[in-house]
Amino acid sequence: MRHLMIYALVALLLAACNGGAPAAPVTDEFDAFAPVEWDRSPETILFRADVVGGNRETQFAARNDIPICTVYGDNRVVWTNDLDVHEQQVLFDVVTDQQIQTFIEFLTISDRIFSYPGQVDVQLPSSEAPVYELIEINVAGESFTSDSFSGWTTDFFTRVVERCKNISLAPVLFEPTGGWLSVTGADFNFDSALYNWDRNATGISLAEIAASGQRRWISDRNVVPLWNLLRTTPPSRLLTEDNFVYEVALEVPRVTRYSPPPG
Repeated sequence: MRHLMIYALVALLLAACNGGAPAAPVTDEFDAFAPVEWDRSPETILFRADVVGGNRETQFAARNDIPICTVYGDNRVVWTNDLDVHEQQVLFDVVTDQQIQTFIEFLTISDRIFSYPGQVDVQLPSSEAPVYELIEINVAGESFTSDSFSGWTTDFFTRVVERCKNISLAPVLFEPTGGWLSVTGADFNFDSALYNWDRNATGISLAEIAASGQRRWISDRNVVPLWNLLRTTPPSRLLTEDNFVYEVALEVPRVTRYSPPPG
């Protein structure tokens, strides 16, 4: 796979040349380059930058996680801005092919991303899984990953993330119309912020969903308030219903990391 990606890079560089002439200096415009091709499915991750690893993925709360910046096959860009310790904006936009092409070509030519293949799998074993920065690219039918073990400069990942966020010229605040609600019982904790859940007013019983052990698709008036609660409160927050406390997650397809397809 690595050799195929290197070959794709060489082909891209050659496509930039005209009759063997040297390639033009790298700028913010790459009109001379051949078009970048990708799978147009809304499920396809064309590009993603995130911090992963550790034991996070085994935790229930990880169902609420949103990667730092993702470009999907249908030209959507979804990213997060942390406004405060416990307040996170989720922004999105639908961008043009040219905006994506410029972004990918800058990664290829200026950042030389394909010269930094991922190295996390060859690190010495550790009793604790490492937390690391990860970049994933899927173009021309091939997948490539790079990570913070691959020799980046200290500001490399930050620059790439900012460039991903800046693909969009007119971002809007994301609010879901539906999502998968998960509920699990929790122990009372004096350090947790508590929020009352009224099953009669909402029409949803947290106890019932928790007992089922299954996600439930919701697309009613509860979606946006619940989404906003999860984005503006500490991760340790708990919801109370009939003197019991619960941990909840709302997974939105093509936005949160582990969400199943739409219900």
